[in-house]
Amino acid sequence: MKLTAIAAALVVAGSITADAKELRLSAAPPPNSPWGAITMKFVDKLAEVSGGELTVKPFLGSKLGGEQDVVKQIARGRIDMGVMSNTAVSLLVPEFGLLASPYAFDSAEQFDCVADNHLLDTYGAEFDAAKVHALSWMEVGYQVIFSKDVIRTPADLSGIKIRTAPSATDTLFIQAAGGTPVPLAPSEAVPALKTGQVSAATQLSVFGVATGYDKVAPQITLTRHQHQVGAVIMSQKTWNGLSDQEKAWINEAAPTFLELRAAIRGAEGALLKKAASEGATVIEPNAEELGAWKALAPAAQDAILDELGDSAKAKWDAILAAKQACS
Repeated sequence: MKLTAIAAALVVAGSITADAKELRLSAAPPPNSPWGAITMKFVDKLAEVSGGELTVKPFLGSKLGGEQDVVKQIARGRIDMGVMSNTAVSLLVPEFGLLASPYAFDSAEQFDCVADNHLLDTYGAEFDAAKVHALSWMEVGYQVIFSKDVIRTPADLSGIKIRTAPSATDTLFIQAAGGTPVPLAPSEAVPALKTGQVSAATQLSVFGVATGYDKVAPQITLTRHQHQVGAVIMSQKTWNGLSDQEKAWINEAAPTFLELRAAIRGAEGALLKKAASEGATVIEPNAEELGAWKALAPAAQDAILDELGDSAKAKWDAILAAKQACS
């Protein structure tokens, strides 16, 4: 009798486990970064609104692999979802990279307006074709230059091997500035700086300090030549396999990621101050120096559009129209 009762209890427990769904989420940033913290907040929020019936198991710090590999696994349905940078998303939707075009937006407020009111219309069809579902846009931050020697103007980049994001927008801008770009994944940049493969690197200010770029390249030049937006994406296969109720739970929890705007923008100043206190030099270009960087943008943009093809030119026109609507 006792064995029968135990067996029955195990059957019930097994059925409860089977009814609950757990999704796997990948993110490159480490747990102690703003992206890691907001990802955990999303995980908690989804568990709360679903009563534990739909949960997420997060793998932070690239534990499931680098973004370039993971984003393809999401499209294939092998990983359920991911917190992805602009560079990673643009591997699936190349035109998405245009949002990180050099000095593309006049202000953070203008960018926010474009993201909130126009991005889904601009890229919806391309996300569908790539077999992913966009859950939320995500603030990634501003691209700056970490270097071993002082860099204030494009002239200082002459003959310098510099790590760039593996994307046309970053690489072609640095090439226009006179540097020798070496496209590398974020996880490869610090080792490359240590070995001398490169002597400088472009990277997001917050991510760079959070992951130790400033320890090997302590000159931080605030070019802010890109404002990057990423996306929280889910495999279309996973999304289609969810019930309407499960989709509603995810849609209720996903806006948590929009809180990154304030978190990232607030964290930049604090992290740069921390880096300076630990020996880094933070270089804020003056108006003339910044003007020299911005002057490169039109020619770089022409090269970017040529690289990405005719479909990118139409998408760039849509982005310019959205900017105008948000001005």
